[in-house]
Amino acid sequence: MRDEMRELLASWRAVPAFLCDRHFTVVASNTAASAVSPAFVEGTNLARFAYLEPDVDRNHAMWPEASSQVAALLRESLDEHEADPSFHTIVGELSAHSRDFSVAWADDARTARTRGVIPFDETPVGSIVLAYQLLTVPGDDHDVLFVWHPVDDESREALRQLLALLEE
Repeated sequence: MRDEMRELLASWRAVPAFLCDRHFTVVASNTAASAVSPAFVEGTNLARFAYLEPDVDRNHAMWPEASSQVAALLRESLDEHEADPSFHTIVGELSAHSRDFSVAWADDARTARTRGVIPFDETPVGSIVLAYQLLTVPGDDHDVLFVWHPVDDESREALRQLLALLEE
């Protein structure tokens, strides 16, 4: 199924999208998603990126909401699947190295949302505000597909410019 998803993602040239496993590690990503954020590059774990990546702007107004959603998504995935060594490793590492993660992880009242809006301010063309939708992929892997789209005309134009840079 993942090979088919890779082919599908590659065909979506103007739609940022990526596939995560149940530990929220990016297992497939298209070029548009990778251009929007280094968090969306294949092999990146979204939780580790949000809480441990030194270049993440934790002073950004959206960081608390976005990072707490990552923790909520990870917690929900753990609740739905049997704990395994990878879950223990990720949660242990994040708890030991990030007070922010420990606080977010302890807040079990926060529920994971399958849609939301996040601004990406650090792209080569400036800010792009994208809405996301999470879709569960049928199959045994318990993968989740993140699909993004611009929320307004300015972001649509900025995404178009970003994708044009990739073609140069």
